[in-house]
Amino acid sequence: MGRARWQALVLVAAVLGLLGGAVAERKPSTAVELCLLVVALVGLAMLGDRGYPWAIMAMVSAPWYQFTAHSESPTGINQKVICTAIAASVLTPWLWSLAFGGRRTRPNRATLLLALLYLGMALLIHSTLGSISAIVTSPVIVGYLFGGISFLCARRFVRIEAWPAAAFAGLCVLLALGAFAYVTAPSERDGYFAGYPITYGALLVGLIPIGLLYAYRRSRSLAVAVGVASIAMLVFSESRSAWIATGAVLLVLVALLGRSRNVRALALVGAALVITLGLVLGTGTLHKVIDERLNTRAVNSQSLTHREWSVGFALGQIGKAPVFGAGAPGFSAEESNNRTSLGALDDGYLSVTLDMGLVGLFAALIPISVALTVLVRCGLGGVTPPLELSLALGIFGMAVVTLFYDSFYWSQIDLLFGSMGGALSLRLGAVGVARVRGRRTGEPRLERSLGLLGSSS
Repeated sequence: MGRARWQALVLVAAVLGLLGGAVAERKPSTAVELCLLVVALVGLAMLGDRGYPWAIMAMVSAPWYQFTAHSESPTGINQKVICTAIAASVLTPWLWSLAFGGRRTRPNRATLLLALLYLGMALLIHSTLGSISAIVTSPVIVGYLFGGISFLCARRFVRIEAWPAAAFAGLCVLLALGAFAYVTAPSERDGYFAGYPITYGALLVGLIPIGLLYAYRRSRSLAVAVGVASIAMLVFSESRSAWIATGAVLLVLVALLGRSRNVRALALVGAALVITLGLVLGTGTLHKVIDERLNTRAVNSQSLTHREWSVGFALGQIGKAPVFGAGAPGFSAEESNNRTSLGALDDGYLSVTLDMGLVGLFAALIPISVALTVLVRCGLGGVTPPLELSLALGIFGMAVVTLFYDSFYWSQIDLLFGSMGGALSLRLGAVGVARVRGRRTGEPRLERSLGLLGSSS
């Protein structure tokens, strides 16, 4: 009772403080936005370890942009509020856990070095831009920095079993928003409310594996419905990079299931693919969209030409400042905008290397390297732990999209990369144990890996 009372007092104090400050500045709209934000995030933080993924999903699935038209910046929402939401979604559950003694991992040298790396990146950006205000008012920069911070904060919450439910909820929200956008404007690409259709596609690819895991544990019919809806929204986003990423994820999943000799799971995946393809090809609208995006005219479009230019330009510029790059996110986008009609390089890895050098690329690759490590261990040991595998596949899918898109400069994708990678890093040792034991016993089956990792709940 005493703990609950203190939580309530902290919540009331935070709301009253924000109200007083907003009233003093005579901005009631800002007061309402900030109070709703704080109430939502503090309420999530009060869930303990379960609150962290829910707070991340609240930020990731929120419609920050216009629903049916491209907008360079969020419409009707102050940029500072978005930056506050990015920081609050990561820090509020973490600070709440610190204040009330939540479960935590032991500090180690690796996490300390990562913290120093991210601090150094922030100092580098500040020295380049010359002011704090230029950082805290840019969702691009704040999102990039908090992608790393979210990785570190996620490592405090050792119970990662809350991720499937939170990811399922976030996926359902994104699917509902996508359906609404399509009904509102069927002729437009789907996903502008996430910033851009490719951003929307990347978020879906990142959440589909773990969202389907949660749905399948509840009902096979629910899993089929979510899967079909997800494929439909991916098609309507008209994002070929998301389609490629989905195919890559499926190939890796099939390979891992084959390696573990899980015939039943392979049969389920195959049946799901047949059903989904049948529905897509049998639905005129979906079939038409796919045909238009894959025909000869689309392949020879401006998008392909710009990607070819992006690779040549980036490789020529990176050599001039390979270690720290230009020193601030956004430099490559400005250069692209000045030289072409598109304000971005169509390769996230080249873009972040040009802007932040090899140091920035290393920081961005940390969550991806964790996911690849898990996938390699699963393949070598013939084990398929569902929770760990779904997190790794989601990160892998977004990493494939990044080959064709400026993913690291979209705050929603950054938060998913960082928080999912941080949660997954807590299970690296467990996946290693499962790999060794599975190899020794010669029983690399799904049921065995579930028992070894305690992931069946």
